[in-house]
Amino acid sequence: MSQYNLQSGNFPILTGRPLQLFAAALDNPLLRPLLLPQLLKNGGLPKLRDLRLDEPPTHTPLYLSDHPPFEPTDFRQFAHDAGQRMIPEGVAFRSVRDLANAYRRGETTPLAVAEKVLAAIEKSDQGQRPLRAITAHHRDQILAQAKLATERIQAKQHLSLFDGIPIAIKEELDVIGYPSTVGTRFLGQRPATEDATVVARLRSAGALIIGKTNMHEIGINPTSHNTHYGTVRNPYNLDHETGGSSSGSAAAVAAGLCPIAIGADGGGSIRIPAALCGVVGLKPTYGRLSEHGAFPLDWSIAHLGPIGATLED
Repeated sequence: MSQYNLQSGNFPILTGRPLQLFAAALDNPLLRPLLLPQLLKNGGLPKLRDLRLDEPPTHTPLYLSDHPPFEPTDFRQFAHDAGQRMIPEGVAFRSVRDLANAYRRGETTPLAVAEKVLAAIEKSDQGQRPLRAITAHHRDQILAQAKLATERIQAKQHLSLFDGIPIAIKEELDVIGYPSTVGTRFLGQRPATEDATVVARLRSAGALIIGKTNMHEIGINPTSHNTHYGTVRNPYNLDHETGGSSSGSAAAVAAGLCPIAIGADGGGSIRIPAALCGVVGLKPTYGRLSEHGAFPLDWSIAHLGPIGATLED
């Protein structure tokens, strides 16, 4: 097509009784063949069906071979320093590197941190204005993970920087032993028997999975409201929004329950709550992270990604 020609569809404007009669006529097998062709023609549907595009649409980024590849810069130290400067004195959360260094210096252990996280989760949901960031957590499972991480670190056999680091997972991703409710009451009737790929990779790096985070039901709105599991509150002001739909993940990080949580983003569901909660959220390039084990809400635009306390996280 050489140019875009925007034309309005010529549909009948009907309400009330005329609309009911028109709908009934379209349902009638004798009248439908008389009405439907003209209705489709007025809406431009035959032209759309006959349209042939020069190239098919693509859902993944294309690398143009005549462009030089991007040379990455080692910004890790810069990001870490900047992130440390941005953390106000006395706030609850600390970065992954802070915790990892504390483990290796013997200042604390994953087991001690797990006990504090469990106490903080329970305390966060008490009172008249509960946080409601975490929808499900299994105490015994969390402590078992933390015990193994503590033993590895004390034996100087840690798996990675993430060994023993608390990480929460959004409700739409599968985690062994937890149902994937996607914020509903009708999904996730049975606990998952296999981790989502993203969760499995975190677990293989030693991450301490502390539970599932709240979300707007089916991720359909950018708010923190959930009639089944409670509205997620903003840790900076319990009367304010966290945004959504990865509301529980952003609130968990901002409240200091964990330095990283996993969210999902189709139309802003990582970026919106990260912005409203004052943390860092990343919607990665489409297809960069596996969606295996995530509920297929919007497969053509779905992205899994992290929400962290700092840019380095």
